[in-house]
Amino acid sequence: MGNKAVSKEARRTARQAATAAQDEVIRRTKANVEDLAAFFDARERADAVDAWLAQRQQALAEQAAARRAAIRLQCGTALRGMRDRGETLREIARMAGVSEKAVRELIRQAESPQPGAAPAQAQAGAETAGSAAAADPLGQTGVSTHGAQSDRRASEPVGARA
Repeated sequence: MGNKAVSKEARRTARQAATAAQDEVIRRTKANVEDLAAFFDARERADAVDAWLAQRQQALAEQAAARRAAIRLQCGTALRGMRDRGETLREIARMAGVSEKAVRELIRQAESPQPGAAPAQAQAGAETAGSAAAADPLGQTGVSTHGAQSDRRASEPVGARA
């Protein structure tokens, strides 16, 4: 009878050890599930931030193109005024510190008859940003405006100002 008692005790101890090991596996598995859920949630939110950033950059690029077009229009208007007062394109380019080609392009933009052409010009300006930068050695898209420009600025919306 003593052998039966020992083997029952051994089986009970083995079952307890197996149950404890299973409980530990279950606890670790539950903890792993929670951590993986937190990981996947955080990764989805990080991807959403990337998508938000791309959308925001696109919106800012469009706003910058529109502002750039408006400022280039002001530049062209100022240079056109100088040309209308009898200055040559060469002299205007020398005074402004830009190429004659840039002077011609800016004046041409200022003389375009469509007031709604600014957004299309902004798109074209965004595509040819390299040529605009090459045309202006100082890396500026505008020149300082004086005189007639201040009258026009008073009526334009603040958001359109650079």
